[in-house]
Amino acid sequence: MIFANINDQTTDFICQNQYLAKAFRWLKETDLKALTVGKYDISDGIFVKIQEYNTKAETSGRFENHQEHLDFHYLILGEEITRVTRPDGLTETDNALGTLDDVAHYKRFDGPATSICLHPGDYLILFPEDAHEACLDLTDKATACKKAVIKVPVDLLK
Repeated sequence: MIFANINDQTTDFICQNQYLAKAFRWLKETDLKALTVGKYDISDGIFVKIQEYNTKAETSGRFENHQEHLDFHYLILGEEITRVTRPDGLTETDNALGTLDDVAHYKRFDGPATSICLHPGDYLILFPEDAHEACLDLTDKATACKKAVIKVPVDLLK
């Protein structure tokens, strides 16, 4: 897991990988606020899903992880919490890893997890070993958010 802001030196370091550099270039060159909800191709099998939603209470969340793609969350508008833990010890409810959906979901988990607060410009890069529960309320009420979720094939990083 990597957590940083697009303006941090961490971003410069990450951009040493040519494929992650393409994702960041796309973020910087695109009018993200003007994009409508949907899927957009970047290149080399990298794509982005633009999402708009209201955050939810942690009790309504569920963990998931992905095997074939990095899950790169970039917050455009709003604020939210994402919880991250290892999938070891979680109980699967469904598993579509290795398929086009590339996702496993898990039963409600109240055990230890790292909580990360995301604000506009912040990003979180989640690896296959990072089960995550996103879109959670930062305060006691729901917040309208817009997020770019970039999917980068893990094979591009080998």
